[in-house]
Amino acid sequence: MHHIYHTQGFILGSHASGEANRSFRVFTKDLGLIKASAQGVRYLKSKLRYSLHDFSFCELSLVRGKESWRITGAIKQTNIHESFRGDRAMLSVFARVFALLDRLLSGEEKNENLFDCLTEAVRFAHAKKHSGPLVRNFEYILVLRILSSLGYLGTSPDTSPFVESPFWSDDLIADMNPVMASILQEINRSLKETQL
Repeated sequence: MHHIYHTQGFILGSHASGEANRSFRVFTKDLGLIKASAQGVRYLKSKLRYSLHDFSFCELSLVRGKESWRITGAIKQTNIHESFRGDRAMLSVFARVFALLDRLLSGEEKNENLFDCLTEAVRFAHAKKHSGPLVRNFEYILVLRILSSLGYLGTSPDTSPFVESPFWSDDLIADMNPVMASILQEINRSLKETQL
């Protein structure tokens, strides 16, 4: 009998596998980045079909197989595509952030701090409707926090206010304006140093 693991996860992406299966890249709270498959999920009768979409935040039940994880249960909590359907700018931010996470995360290594950072960012963005420069500021802060959590960001007086606290506020987003140029340089330098 296999042990069933229960965790939360963000589906970063997926691709079809075989006739009716699908393979997923999932950033989980307890296991880090995993690759998992769902059997028969592309059939119309599949119960998992409506919970397992790219950019979804789900409660997952997983079983460890010989070579990979299998998703045996899923309950969708939030779908970022649905949440930001009328907000293309914010949807684009999360598409870029998920692609960045997919690139930077290196397998099954728990990073609860990063997971909580992403969860809070989704909640804040959903509760507050920002536009224009504020969306850009939000993205820069989120990327700073991701890089910091993964150890790719050094400390500086400009970045510290944005990464020291996990909380979000309108004031924090507005505080990005005067230091934006140096923040962008810091982000680009950190991304270059990852060599990924």
